[in-house]
Amino acid sequence: MRGQLRIGAVLLAAFMFVGSAPVAAQEDAHWLSGSDQLTFYQEQGLTVNQTLSLNGTSNQALQDASWALINITLFDQYDVISHGDYLSSVIPSGESRWSWTLVIDVEGIDCTCVLEVHASSDMDHQPSLFHTYLGESGHRPLLMEHAEDVHLLTEGVMDLAFEALTPLGTVNGSVISVHICEAPNDVCLVEATPFKLDARMEKEGFHVTLNATALQLPDGFWKFEIEMEDLMLRPSNPISFLLHLDRQAPVVSLSNSIATAGATDQLSSLSDSVVEDTEVLFTAVVTDGYAGESEVLTWSKVSPNGVQTTFDNSSFVSDASVFFIPSEAGEWTVSLLVRDSAGHLVRTTTTLLVVNEDPTAVVTLDGLTVSDGDQLTIPIGTTWSLNASQSMDTEQDQKRLLFKWYLGDELIQNGGSVLDPSALNTPGEQTLRLVVTDDDGAQSELTFIMSIPSDSVDASEGSLGGNIFTLVFVGLVSVALYLLVKMGASPPQDSLPKWQSKKKE
Repeated sequence: MRGQLRIGAVLLAAFMFVGSAPVAAQEDAHWLSGSDQLTFYQEQGLTVNQTLSLNGTSNQALQDASWALINITLFDQYDVISHGDYLSSVIPSGESRWSWTLVIDVEGIDCTCVLEVHASSDMDHQPSLFHTYLGESGHRPLLMEHAEDVHLLTEGVMDLAFEALTPLGTVNGSVISVHICEAPNDVCLVEATPFKLDARMEKEGFHVTLNATALQLPDGFWKFEIEMEDLMLRPSNPISFLLHLDRQAPVVSLSNSIATAGATDQLSSLSDSVVEDTEVLFTAVVTDGYAGESEVLTWSKVSPNGVQTTFDNSSFVSDASVFFIPSEAGEWTVSLLVRDSAGHLVRTTTTLLVVNEDPTAVVTLDGLTVSDGDQLTIPIGTTWSLNASQSMDTEQDQKRLLFKWYLGDELIQNGGSVLDPSALNTPGEQTLRLVVTDDDGAQSELTFIMSIPSDSVDASEGSLGGNIFTLVFVGLVSVALYLLVKMGASPPQDSLPKWQSKKKE
């Protein structure tokens, strides 16, 4: 009965405290841990013997709040001593603001404990934590987990602050011990070894200074494990953090299927040559010198006319390898920008001289290939075709070839791979020249002689000419005359015998 009266009196005092506490004092005592949903007015590390009385504010109504008091005296201990499904009181104190109290009878409990308060039933939200020393024994120093898991150090000095609690209420006289190991994936590659770090003790914990120049560690991921002993030589719980130490830019080696170049600085120039429309493979090897490194590679190219473009997805063999088929003659520049996880940037470039391939003029006459200097004889009036569509060049240039046909020095057809036969309808020997030009101005020529003989009779003198119509006409007339002559020379048909009557004697 006496215990119940004591709890009731504490509850009444807590209600009066909530209603009368000055706002400024509340803000000064405010301590947030784990969640922005619920705060405590009491300072962490409170020592209590019989009744744990806490209060604070929340931005939630707390109708689903719950709590648990947990014993963490031993390093690996997590024993629930007491728990509840509601707080002692919740009073609205403003817009989206509630004041709360929680009173727990802790008489007879000796431990280093943590109170977890869940502001809602949503277990995805982290609980608010309050660390306290209950009773007279079972106490040890406490180190609060660091807010950031990984710290990046590339240059200069980094100052890390650690919150610490001791049963004595002060960290004065406490010492820290540090062990480190290389841990690219937050897992030690080898057993941790002792490491000396200078700590500066302050009221609420201690500070550690890390100097990128003075730190005697190679670049990499280093896991630091810290413990503290208070003035009474009581050890704390261990805490750890990961230091990403990266003071040097990555080394980039860029190669291609034509040649190989190395680049350790921010600009490397390499000049190779290749015929246009030839596939070139570019490969990069990037290293930062330690396990767990990561980089982002960005590829781009600059055409001979100065236009910069990125490589499309179809060009990637992997993040560190791309292929390229240059379709334009001239100097191309392929650029690789490497950004490592520490923010260092390295740009490596290589120049590629793309050489134009000259076209090759090819002419066929009715399917037969014409060579340079050939002499062709074609009777006038017959059907024939001079075709240059089989002229050769690279795949891209092939589509843009320009054809010019010359009769002597006279241009008789500009464009078109097939020569119009009407351009050559005059009998006699004529020199024909084909000039094929690609989009870079490179040319290929083919010269040959076309001979078209005249008929035996000159059609201009009125005689029967050599055209096929006249020959056919003469042939038909000859056949007709032959038939007429033959019909006239045939013997007359036999006449019927004439019968004469016999004379009477």
